[in-house]
Amino acid sequence: MNLMDDKDIALSSLTASKADISLLSKAIGEATNPQLRQMLTSQLNSCINDHFKLSDIVISKGWYPAYATPQEQLKNDLTKAEKVIKED
Repeated sequence: MNLMDDKDIALSSLTASKADISLLSKAIGEATNPQLRQMLTSQLNSCINDHFKLSDIVISKGWYPAYATPQEQLKNDLTKAEKVIKED
């Protein structure tokens, strides 16, 4: 049996949260009714706040790679690219 652990659940929730934010943003752009737009905007703001909280949790537990600076991210990407080149 393949059970999900806390990390799997948190990362899956983070992925779903990103999708929710994207879909709500698109829906707001398509909505023509002001009340509907306001409701969707409120829901989007709530989703964004929840996403930030979840992001903080997974980053603090070391389950999601977060970079302090763009230079650090670039260095990590360069290291990964060099590994791929060496494998060929």
